[in-house]
Amino acid sequence: MNRDLWSYSFNKLPRWTCPHCQQGLLHSLGNYPHVEETEYSKEDQKLAESEPDWTMERFVALLKCDVAHCGEVVAVGGNRVAELFQDFEGREQHWESALVPLFVRPAPHIIPVSKNLSPACNKQLGKAFELYWLDKASCANRLRIFVERLMDHFEAPTTKLTKKDKVHLLNLSERIEEFDKMKPGHKDALDALRHVGNYGSHEGQIDTAALLDCFELLEDALDELIDEKKAMLAAKAQKLIQNKGKNTW
Repeated sequence: MNRDLWSYSFNKLPRWTCPHCQQGLLHSLGNYPHVEETEYSKEDQKLAESEPDWTMERFVALLKCDVAHCGEVVAVGGNRVAELFQDFEGREQHWESALVPLFVRPAPHIIPVSKNLSPACNKQLGKAFELYWLDKASCANRLRIFVERLMDHFEAPTTKLTKKDKVHLLNLSERIEEFDKMKPGHKDALDALRHVGNYGSHEGQIDTAALLDCFELLEDALDELIDEKKAMLAAKAQKLIQNKGKNTW
């Protein structure tokens, strides 16, 4: 995952991968982005104490996939803001305009989406991609729900008999514990997503860096759990060893 593609602001909109075909790159159409300043912002600029970051501008843009047979169109909107930058020595400062997307739809995939994911998992991950721009706390909560659906995907237990032979309904933390017995090695990553999702739900906010960390952890976990990449590479290595390095095609 390239974290630079998911920054808070951009000098120009990135060439995200098309959310439809997953092959092409998105590029701005025509005269987009289109920017308009509010009238009250124009009045504020007349004040002697006004600063560039007082400016209130909105932007919209249409992006199109560069694969001819796809041509997906993505709508983007948000604010254009003034950001203060300084040189490495901290001596000179200057203002630059930056685009801050607040919605991107259909949303580009922050991490690859495997074709082997269940529809229920796919749905929650897609919602997380959309909510990343709109509401990061809600995005974190969707990732928590995704973990629940992932437990369903692997049929992790939902109940457990107590010592008194009563049926105990397992919460997500307990399901992850049971899942770790089935497929060891991913408990910490899944627990991290659970905790971040809980925090986002309870506090109504989340640190962007922590959220991107979650996507990175999830990408690594899904590579092994869903696509079994390590196992596939290990099998290829064994085949090459058995054939003494000879071409096996």
